[in-house]
Amino acid sequence: MKYDRALAIEKATQLFWKLGFQATKMRDLQEELDMRPGSIYAAFGNKEALFKICLLNYAEQSRLALDKYAGLNSNPIKAIYDFIKNMAVKAEEGKINNCFLVKSISELDGNNAHLRQYAQDGLKEVESGFEALFLEAQEKGLIKQESNPARLAKWMQIQVMGLRSYSNSQDNASDVGIMLDEIFNSLKQAHQPALSE
Repeated sequence: MKYDRALAIEKATQLFWKLGFQATKMRDLQEELDMRPGSIYAAFGNKEALFKICLLNYAEQSRLALDKYAGLNSNPIKAIYDFIKNMAVKAEEGKINNCFLVKSISELDGNNAHLRQYAQDGLKEVESGFEALFLEAQEKGLIKQESNPARLAKWMQIQVMGLRSYSNSQDNASDVGIMLDEIFNSLKQAHQPALSE
């Protein structure tokens, strides 16, 4: 039976996301991917190797999405806003899951430090995308010259993590959208140059 690699990775990611690395058994993966154990091993290796592939793929897809919004917007701040609104805050479900990378970092212990590092590197990749957009915003005069793009990128990453965690406890999806707007209002008030500048 021929398999769709991208679809298999997506299904495995969703399963790891839902159950966590430790709780996901090979039998779970067999059922979810509709593949025999030998086929999974031949295509991806063991469970750990497949999890690594899922982490790397998720990080790459996140960065590609951020790059897509950057390409669609001449305003880099708007690109970050759209990325968070349309990817991190999944409106179609009303509620979202915690970020797969963040959830993985929280779950993995010292015995899985190498896997944890892949998740941390994925978060850093998105953070570096934020930093590049904040630097562009600074060059365009959209944020103050004294603002620190690297620090703003870290701040934004923290805001996104908090927003996603908060959304899991909310039944009202509009509250999450309001909080997203508040984050960007705070950014504007603290870092946008005054009109007289």
